[in-house]
Amino acid sequence: MKRVSVIIPAYNKAEYTRRTVESVLAQTYPNIEILVVDDGSKDTTASVMAQYGNRIQYILKINGGACSARNEGIRRCSGEYVAFLDCDDLFCPEKIARCVECLEKNPKIGFVYTAAYFIDENDRTVGLYNHPRSQQGPIIEKLILENFICNSTVMVRKPVLDRAGFFDEKIFTPADWDMWLRLSEINEAAYIAEPLTKYRVTDNYIFNRLDQARQEEMYMLEKFFDHYMAPAMLKQKAYSNYYLRFSFCAFIKNDLKLFWSDCLSSLKYWPWNIKTWATIILSVLLPGWLKKDLEKKILRNVKND
Repeated sequence: MKRVSVIIPAYNKAEYTRRTVESVLAQTYPNIEILVVDDGSKDTTASVMAQYGNRIQYILKINGGACSARNEGIRRCSGEYVAFLDCDDLFCPEKIARCVECLEKNPKIGFVYTAAYFIDENDRTVGLYNHPRSQQGPIIEKLILENFICNSTVMVRKPVLDRAGFFDEKIFTPADWDMWLRLSEINEAAYIAEPLTKYRVTDNYIFNRLDQARQEEMYMLEKFFDHYMAPAMLKQKAYSNYYLRFSFCAFIKNDLKLFWSDCLSSLKYWPWNIKTWATIILSVLLPGWLKKDLEKKILRNVKND
């Protein structure tokens, strides 16, 4: 039976990290290595993790960010398969078993990802993430247009991860997307439509740091297209979608000047972007409805669903 290494980067979320570790210990799959990489927490994370003894590997490091912590876990892990789990998310009991089964049955598949539940601060389910674009096979030219892989759902073969390299520590907000792109360049992906991870939505890091997110996503796109031999149309669509995504945020923030600037930039790259045209029309005819719809999708205001 192959070993699965679960890498949990932790920072100042002692209670959430405890719940996360418990969800891994409750897995039906028996051969699991748990690595909690503490990125210099100032709270009680160390003492809480000490209670688990040799059931986990607790690794304390100087603060360097989530990517740095994940990379330290990659260096230390020994499993044939590697799963990533943020310290405020949870695995459903069958998560690892189902992903291992998928990889074992499909030797050509390099990594697998799944649907997910959205949960609140009290672990209550408040929504479902099952993206309509999610699919298996060669996904790279769809993935560059939009990140449809939910973080904390991925399991990857260690040799494939070794070829892809470490998480890019220059960025934070799109670091997972950047990694999934590199993995999908190497191998095909599999998708399990059943929600097997619980993804916590207590806040929205990207929305609260839009300038940083803009810079980092542009860096990621430029890095990708610098080496990937993509059709010109794909590049145009990717940059068009980039500006469309940030136009949504501008509209929510009532920054109409930036909203129109982003929409025009989106159409400059791809004049036939139907979503951009639909957004423009709705912003004029049904601005209130559009704002509520975007808030639900971006801020994940799903508690009243």
